[in-house]
Amino acid sequence: MILYATKQTIDRYKIKMPHQMHHVSELASNQILKEQQGDALLEWGLKLFYFDRRKCIQAMNFASKLTIFLFDVKIDDMEYVANSIALYLMDLYKTDKRIVFLLEKYFSQYSLCTYSKLTNRSIISSLNRNQLDFANDGYAFFNYIENGILQTRKINYDVNFHWLVTQSINGKTDYHYSGELFRALLLDRYKNALQSDKT
Repeated sequence: MILYATKQTIDRYKIKMPHQMHHVSELASNQILKEQQGDALLEWGLKLFYFDRRKCIQAMNFASKLTIFLFDVKIDDMEYVANSIALYLMDLYKTDKRIVFLLEKYFSQYSLCTYSKLTNRSIISSLNRNQLDFANDGYAFFNYIENGILQTRKINYDVNFHWLVTQSINGKTDYHYSGELFRALLLDRYKNALQSDKT
């Protein structure tokens, strides 16, 4: 997986780019970039936002615009962001055995991740739109507090299965729920794995 972070996110979290790492990590990161860059299902945009004066991260998949909101993310937590995304994905599809099976393949096949700078204007625009329209710049999340506890699973379910997003495909604007599109893309990528699992 490649995690593309905005400049502000890189600066605030002191994220190291591949060229800033020691030699072995730089080689590994460059190999991930070489193999996975351009494969939108493996690419995620990251953007810092604030909620209740705490630093948080919005992660968006390039292919589907599936979004994961991560809350109270500290600098030391950044090395576990990919794991946090994986945990929320497993939770989103926990009742769908086929997708859980495919997510396990997805994570085992692409278990390593690296960071790069986010330059994709469409994803930057979508991250900004989510932050303003869905999250109301963080204020909407106060509505998800129950008995003093922020319902992060409900937030991530709602943004992916109750919030329509737009995507331009061959010059035509398409409206979809990102959680449904991510599921369809995963099924398409691993259709051979599903067929062999049946035999």
